[in-house]
Parts: sequence; structure tokens; C-alpha cells
Amino acid sequence: MTIRAADLLVECLLAHHVKRVYCVPGESYLSVLDSLHDQPAVEVVTCRHEGGAGFMALGHARLTGTPGVLMVSRGPGCMNAAIAIHSAQQDACPLVVLVGQAERENLQREAFQHIHYERMFSDMAKWVVEVEHADQLADILCTAFYLAQSGTPGPVIISLPEDMLEDHCPHTGVFPRHSQPSTLSALDTDAIVQAVSQAERPLIIAGGLLKSDAGKQALLEFAERFSLPVATSVRHADLIPNDHPLFAGHLVYGLPAALKESVTRSDLILAIGTRLGDVTSQSFHFPAAPKAAQTLIHIWPDSTVVSRYRQTDIAVAADPVASLRTLNQATAPAVSAARQDWIASLHRTTVELRDWTPVADQANGVVFGNIVAQADTLLPDDAIICLDAGNFGGWVQRQLRFSPTRQLIGPSSGAMGYGVPSAVACSLAQPTRPVVCFVGDGGFMMTGNELATSAQYGATPIIIISDNACYGTIRMHQEKHFPHRPSATALHNPNFAQLAAACGAQTFNVRHSDEFAPALNAALQSKQLSVIVVRTSLDYISPNATIAALQQSGSPA
Repeated sequence: MTIRAADLLVECLLAHHVKRVYCVPGESYLSVLDSLHDQPAVEVVTCRHEGGAGFMALGHARLTGTPGVLMVSRGPGCMNAAIAIHSAQQDACPLVVLVGQAERENLQREAFQHIHYERMFSDMAKWVVEVEHADQLADILCTAFYLAQSGTPGPVIISLPEDMLEDHCPHTGVFPRHSQPSTLSALDTDAIVQAVSQAERPLIIAGGLLKSDAGKQALLEFAERFSLPVATSVRHADLIPNDHPLFAGHLVYGLPAALKESVTRSDLILAIGTRLGDVTSQSFHFPAAPKAAQTLIHIWPDSTVVSRYRQTDIAVAADPVASLRTLNQATAPAVSAARQDWIASLHRTTVELRDWTPVADQANGVVFGNIVAQADTLLPDDAIICLDAGNFGGWVQRQLRFSPTRQLIGPSSGAMGYGVPSAVACSLAQPTRPVVCFVGDGGFMMTGNELATSAQYGATPIIIISDNACYGTIRMHQEKHFPHRPSATALHNPNFAQLAAACGAQTFNVRHSDEFAPALNAALQSKQLSVIVVRTSLDYISPNATIAALQQSGSPA
């Protein structure tokens, strides 16, 4: 019995429980689209740009814990998707990219839109492979899904020559790869428990590999059993309830000085499920590289990562969730009064940083902190918050309280354009939950066309645009390094409300702080695709800059 390669590919998707793929169609993989036409179990979401399709796949992966699947055509299509491939690598997010390719006989003849994908993406993707023969396809696909999720998760790229997809091959079956999560040895468990017992000011830094429900549950149980405060790596503030006494802050870009001073007093760091990259570690200063000031324990499922940039006292290449479960079976030591004081001090700092006194609206717009403070009160506990890149996000990460149920989905890579597509994907994946996207005007203009995709497939996210007519983050650095010499950062924006309405969204304009709550409430109650455009002051661009300006002026901070 034989089977067409394109049909076998779809069988592989089903075998890996893929429910949704994101694409911009191309003639180089028409055979796959033809096969998907007869398979209602896999929804094909047709996007407006490959970058948007890639961000949808990443948002889906981050929310569901399963690999995102992206399909793009050759050459320009794949290059448009490169931003998502890079973000998947930076964020350790599993992504399977299926790329159409020219016919095999023309691959060495500078064929139309041909790219040698292995040369192009070898430093960015975990594996890049071209399927030369149809009978290799099932094995390659199974390997790709396995590699995307194993060790350090990331992107895998499969090149599919157009003519190969029409070939027939023996139908020998599809065999997905499964692995048993590795965990701590008894020796490592004893060493970690002893280190925790001896520490007076321990701190967990928890990362994205704990993003699953099981990971969040295991983390909270471990923190409570051993009385350990938890700081979260960048874009993962939802790993522990932010109101919990053990929450010790979110290690973001531009960490507030008060929080940085507090956490750096720790004498033991347990880094679990985070690579301790330059943002989370504040440019490799906390924990410092190559030698941390604290005792350092690092748990990550890839031996090439632990101890790579720092001397590590206990380095464990093991699954973070399985490791926490093992530690939760150990006997917890007694907790000293000094430890309790340390925990209380850390949490008090995070609570104080979240305090916000509304600032009067400015002539050039509202202070975005006023908006986020209201959103924190109004959004339900099961809201999914999708965050684009930009200084407006500092308000969201500082003032919005996250939890394992009020989730945060955002790019550690700092890629603009992530917010809207990821919100569309999250709304499709969890249609009964409110999904809210915070995005700047610059990021919205990069992928805001995916509002049309949202309307087409019935997704209902609420998009909140911070419109200050500027690439604000770049402008902030410009003013710091080249004061009073702005260049190339001003934006002439369209009428965002009219643009969104043309895509099928209901729209709201907010020019004063007191207009926001009615707009957000109306959007939440309508359960429709909604866009709220907030005219935002450029003078108060980030929490740190705003507080400094208010203190200088003598106003309450």
C-alpha cells in the first residue's frame, strides 16, 4: 500500500495531536493544502503575513505547551517568517516550520525563490533538513517534533520540495517519539536540600519551562514546602500568583532599583527552567558571570546550557518539572526567623512597586500607568494577557497582577509585532476566556493586519493600543545618549479606530483616563473583537522614567 507524501504529512500532524496550523499559502506546498482540505480535525488559519503567522504559532505554543506549526512558501515566505524562528530560539519555544521548496531537479540551478535553508538558518534553528525522498518524510517529521520539544526547546525547519509532496511511498506507519523526563539523582536531591537548609536568603528564579499547569503547581508546592521566595524570569510573571507572600518580583528589562537591590542580597539562587539569559540576569550581573556572588544551583534539561556561562555549584541537566516533583518528596527543613524576614522584605518591595497614584492627564495624552492600573482591577482572573515589545510593556509588567490563571504571553526576544497575532491565536485556542493584548503603535503597525484574520476565524481578543506617535523605546534611549536630538523615531499614524473598524472590530477612543474603564467593560461584556486606542503621553513613557520625573517635579510618585 502506498500513500501520497502530502497525505502522509497530514497523518503525521494528526499523530502529533496538531489541531491548528498557521500559514500564508504558497504554490510550493499546494499538495499539503489539498490534503488538509479533507481533514477537518486540523484547522488551517490563513494569515496576512508570514511574520504574523509565525507569531500566532508561537503564541499557540506558549499557551498550550505544544509545538506551534507554521507553514510558509519558499524564499520570501520563509524569510518573512524568520522573525518568528528567531523568537522561538530566543524564547526556547517549540516551533515546527514546514517550508515549501523548489522542485528537486532545479535546486542546483538557482531556481525561482530557492534558498539553501540549512545555510540560512543553521545558527538559529535546532535542526534544518530537506526531505529528498518521500519515504523519509514520516521519520523526519517525527524527529522534528521530538527535537522541537526536547532539551532546550526551539525551532525546527523542514524543507519540502514541491515535486516530492506528490510522490507516493510505502505507507509503513507514523511513530511519534516519546521520552521519559529526566529528574534529579538522589545525590543531587540531597545536595540541593542541604544547600537550601543552610541558606538564610535563598531565591528561586523560575523560567518558561515551568509554564505548564503541572510546572506551576510543582513550583508553588516546592516554594511553599521549603519557604522559598520566587522571582520570575522575563515575560513569565504568571508562574506564581503575584499576590502570594512568596512572590519576589519579575526580572524584566530595566529592573526597578529597589527590586534589584533586594534580590541581589540573596545568598543562594535556584535557577529552575530558565537559561539565565542577559535580560533576566540584568546583563549577566545577577547572577553574575562567570562567577556568581551567591551559591548557584541551575536546573535545565540541556547539558550544553547549565554551567556554560557561569561557574555553577550544582548543575543539573534534567527536566525542571520532574525535578521539582522529586524535590517535593524530600523532607523540608525548619525555617529560621531571618528567612521569614527575608521573604517578607522581598514581597513588600514588589507590592510597594505596584502602588500607583493616578497622574493627571497631559496635554499630549494620558499616562499609561493610569490605564494599566484600571485594567488590573477590571480584568477577570482567567484573562490571558498578550504583550508586545516596547516601553509601554513596563507598565503592564509592573502594575498588572499575574497568576497561573491570569496568564502572560509575550516575547523574551523583544520582537515587535508579537502582540496582536499571539492574541488572535490565544483567542482561537481558548475561545471562552478573555484575551487582552497590550501593544504600542509601532508594534501594531507591523502585524495589526492580522485583525482581519481574527475577524475571519471568529477570534475575539481585545487590543489595547498605546498610541504616542513614536517608536518610544528607541526615543527613550535617544534622549539618554543624544539629548534633544530626536531622529527617525516620530510616527505619522493612521486613524487606528477607523482602520480596526474596517477589519471588523468594534472600536473605542480613549483620550482621558476616565474614558478607559467604560471602554474596557463594554469590550469585555460584548465578547467581540475590540480595539481600544489610548492616546498616550510620550513624556511619561515608562514607569522608571515617570517616577523619576514626578520626584524631580515634587509630585507624589
